[in-house]
Amino acid sequence: VLEIMENEKLIDNAAQVGNFLIEELHKLPGIKEIRGRGLMIGFDVEGSASELRRRLVFEQHVFTGGAGAHTVRLLPALGLSEAQADEFVARLKALLEDFH
Repeated sequence: VLEIMENEKLIDNAAQVGNFLIEELHKLPGIKEIRGRGLMIGFDVEGSASELRRRLVFEQHVFTGGAGAHTVRLLPALGLSEAQADEFVARLKALLEDFH
């Protein structure tokens, strides 16, 4: 496993794509706080995180984790591409625009 992580530069990818995700999340409405490192990211939303997560799964087909009443947790695979991260942000933005 460590050999694959090194050969495929998964740690570098996680740092790069994680930074991209954090930058993009800062641009979205309704997000209060963002924290994390690499691809381990949590962000707080106005309103119920569990309702947002439910809508992400059923309407946008995106699975996220929870970490409290207002916190959504991201922990994608280390090989997540910037294009996939961008797709996540677009789907999240679609929900946040009318989420209360």
